Amino acid sequence: MGEAGSSVARRAVIYARISVTSDESVSIHRQVEAAEQYAAARGWPVVATFKDDGVSATHNRPADRAGWRELLSSPVRFDAVIIWKVDRLARRVLDFLQSHEDLQDRDAGIVAVEQSIDMTTPEGRAFAQMLAVFGEMEAGAISARVKAARNYLIRAGRVVGGRLPYGWRSVPNPDGPGRIWAQDPDRIEYVRGMVDRVRRGDSVYSVTQWLDEAAAPTPTGKGSGWQYSSVERILRHPILAGMIPHNPGNDGKVRGEGVLRGDDGLPVVMEDVAILTLAEWRNLIRSLDERDSGQSRPRAMRAKTSGLLSGLLFCGEHLDDDGSGTRMWRGTVQGRPSYSCPVCYQAISNFEQVVIDEFLRQKGDWVRWSVVEEVHEGGAAMLPEIEHRLTELEKEIRDTRDRAARRALQDQQASLLDLRDEAEASAPTVRLVPVRGTQHFAEDWADATTPEDQRVILGDAVERIWVTRGRPGRRTEAQVLARLSFEWRNPESLGPIETPDDADLALWASNR
Repeated sequence: MGEAGSSVARRAVIYARISVTSDESVSIHRQVEAAEQYAAARGWPVVATFKDDGVSATHNRPADRAGWRELLSSPVRFDAVIIWKVDRLARRVLDFLQSHEDLQDRDAGIVAVEQSIDMTTPEGRAFAQMLAVFGEMEAGAISARVKAARNYLIRAGRVVGGRLPYGWRSVPNPDGPGRIWAQDPDRIEYVRGMVDRVRRGDSVYSVTQWLDEAAAPTPTGKGSGWQYSSVERILRHPILAGMIPHNPGNDGKVRGEGVLRGDDGLPVVMEDVAILTLAEWRNLIRSLDERDSGQSRPRAMRAKTSGLLSGLLFCGEHLDDDGSGTRMWRGTVQGRPSYSCPVCYQAISNFEQVVIDEFLRQKGDWVRWSVVEEVHEGGAAMLPEIEHRLTELEKEIRDTRDRAARRALQDQQASLLDLRDEAEASAPTVRLVPVRGTQHFAEDWADATTPEDQRVILGDAVERIWVTRGRPGRRTEAQVLARLSFEWRNPESLGPIETPDDADLALWASNR
């Protein structure tokens, strides 16, 4: 290996790495100092030093580290790379061997100060590989112990660190050591206010305005005001339903998507900290997912395009095989709010008042009770959550390549299928609960003061509005109306009613 195997003094470079500096760790400075002393004792000139500070060897291969890449691409000639210990370079055998191979391309070898390793000799290479194996085993054992301890604490309802969501805090555990979850009395009512407003149909942006008007303390405690993203993040957090965020293994899920689950695969729920049931939280998430993004924009942006009919207009010029149409996009034509089809490009503008007039003519006398919520009671209370988890499992099983992990997911799926059969056999009851009040649509429309409120009212009455092409040129209101076909939410068989009773609700639900 050139000079590396001869008696000529070797030209050496030093490589040092550390993840986090602590009192127990060997700092970058101490590693470099030990390497310099090692080289000086052998008469080796040190021609360069390379460092990776704050970089984990477990999560970053040597080739992914800036310091190591700089070493490999350095124009400086060297025969030996001095490291403090093998685990400073790599914690996986394959990573260690790959690094050794990369250095062989430069006719150089690895030398470890604390382990008397010289990979310029066959004996040194064999000993280094053995140490690398034990280092990988040690790293795996440490990781397993840390995960096991964390899982144990989480399953015991303990707080294991990190920032807690707005509205919750940690308090001393009355039953033992550590701290546990609890509602924050100074902030939880603001969270309830957010939830109540969104469930009744308010936009997230209007909730943001309400929080600012109420001078609610912000999550950061700074006086810059509430942000749309902060409100939506709070509303989507699973702790609202008493579920603890938990992504074991950091498997790529977004933060908060995974929750702690029991052996049956269903979420573990801390009822004493929840403000919603699981079903209520799922409905809340569904309502947030179904909102058109444009409707949720701040007022300054919305005024340019108008979100009054956002998500309600569909192109009627062409239908898919399943009968669904293409949702029209909103924009402006000569400064006026408009909508256009992204496929055939037909457009319609200056028509919102025609829609409003037709809505009030046909539905103004109807009692606005159309938005209902399914509440499962009795032995089938967990049916919606079982169905939700089964849907998740289908994707997880399909995407999992590890056989043992796939079998574990399939076992969980089989257990949930049995639970579903038991729940369905327990005579489930579904209670339909109106979320709105019982005013007529015309009365609610008259009370609406913002485009957000008006959009919610229209959404309760209209499922879709189909748009077809019209003749060019200026059009009368009748010609504009001829281009529109309304698909109403409420079945015509019910007609105007004063108050909805259970029979009315059940009939409406069956006709949806």
